Amino acid sequence: MKLQTLKIWFLVAITPVFMAIITRFIWELVVNFSISGLIMSILVTIALIGVWALLYYLAFKPELKILNSLPIWIAGAVMATGGVVGAVLHFMRFLPSPECELPWSLVIALLYFIALLNAYSILLWHVWSLWKKKRRKE
Repeated sequence: MKLQTLKIWFLVAITPVFMAIITRFIWELVVNFSISGLIMSILVTIALIGVWALLYYLAFKPELKILNSLPIWIAGAVMATGGVVGAVLHFMRFLPSPECELPWSLVIALLYFIALLNAYSILLWHVWSLWKKKRRKE
């Protein structure tokens, strides 16, 4: 993105999505408080803030050299791990809930879960390949 106005517009456009998701998790804590819900909400919120920070960085300072650095990807993998743990907790709490009565609810949840695990595997593979490349240089 070359124009500053488009960059700001992009961030303004995606910010409400992240805020809505975070608000939904906070609302879930207030309505159905549990320790697993608290852990899930904290982990997913941290992962979402990390994704938003990455998009912010990509919009304003897209330097590929920094994006290919191992510490950045390790931090991303740590945030993604938190997101995956939160998603697993959410999935396990969703299965016995009344919202899962409809058969397609379970199918949709499983499809999301499979997509998440595939994306997470790709992320870990990329971090491993960066680590391997860095180790060869040393």
